[in-house]
Amino acid sequence: MQTITAETIMDRSPLSFRPDSGVIVALRQLLTASMSGAPVVDADNKLIGFLSEADCMRGALMGGYYSTIGELVRDRMTTEVESIGTNTNLVDVAEKFLHNNRRVLPVVEEGKVVGLVQRRCVLEQLLEQIDNKSEQVEYRKNIRQFS
Repeated sequence: MQTITAETIMDRSPLSFRPDSGVIVALRQLLTASMSGAPVVDADNKLIGFLSEADCMRGALMGGYYSTIGELVRDRMTTEVESIGTNTNLVDVAEKFLHNNRRVLPVVEEGKVVGLVQRRCVLEQLLEQIDNKSEQVEYRKNIRQFS
């Protein structure tokens, strides 16, 4: 698992947003792409934020309930973004997902977004590693006693 890196499993043509895009437009793109979030980049493709479905919720509520839209991605995006490098191994990527409760991590090289890794892809790789083991994997069930 140490030889599998973010570069191996990343989406090399990731969805991304500009800060001056409308939140509702971005939400439509997220939903169409079946993504839970995407990086926000500047004109040089440098990572400046991240926009998630949760970040879009207020804009969608305003548009759906109050019939007012107009928020921009920069108004809703998270600016403190965790990212990984292309050489981050599968175990470290999995650990990062365990600790940050995100579904997507931007892959960055020299500050620029070069890909995205979805939590689902990491889980698929981990299952593949389990299935490819030559020895039998023993599963233990925690049995809870009720009195």
